[in-house]
Amino acid sequence: MRRALCVVLGASLAPLTLATPEFSIREATKDDLLTVSRIKVRSWAATYGPLIDPPALRPFLDQPAQLATLRKQLPQPSILLLVAEDQAGTVIGFALTHLESDPEPLLESLHVLPELQSRGAGMVLMRATASELRTRGHDTMRLGVIVGNTAAARFYERLGGTFVGVEPVSWAAGVSHMVYRWSDLALLT
Repeated sequence: MRRALCVVLGASLAPLTLATPEFSIREATKDDLLTVSRIKVRSWAATYGPLIDPPALRPFLDQPAQLATLRKQLPQPSILLLVAEDQAGTVIGFALTHLESDPEPLLESLHVLPELQSRGAGMVLMRATASELRTRGHDTMRLGVIVGNTAAARFYERLGGTFVGVEPVSWAAGVSHMVYRWSDLALLT
């Protein structure tokens, strides 16, 4: 069973919970995976459709395949999957982190439904991820932003991410991402 996460207006509670008046964060359960896969596919289509060639993008738009991948990942202790819920308890976004990535945890995905972006859910997901990583003994984190995704780059820079370079992605020829890093996750919590 996944435990709840809670941080309300910067105050830590037990169990750790992160919330705003509009959104709350918790660890995902298997019941969330269909919704998470739909959010991921929808977000990839909208965000990366103009940036990545269709043949490279196609596997990431295959919702059943994304769901199968999530089902394999969720039980792994090296995976942290958090979901953001609205006041009605509907999952509206998620953050997926690989805890044992080398050299430090890698935030693989952070996606919020397009109609709910810029309302704080992404920031709350980032802070919850940082808080949970710190709880598990990690002080740093990194992520990649596909080159051309300037909105995401600005978002991570506002949250204190340091741009460390551009590198090719492993999953598609000709696609690169900008690497951002947090050398002190305490600054995000």
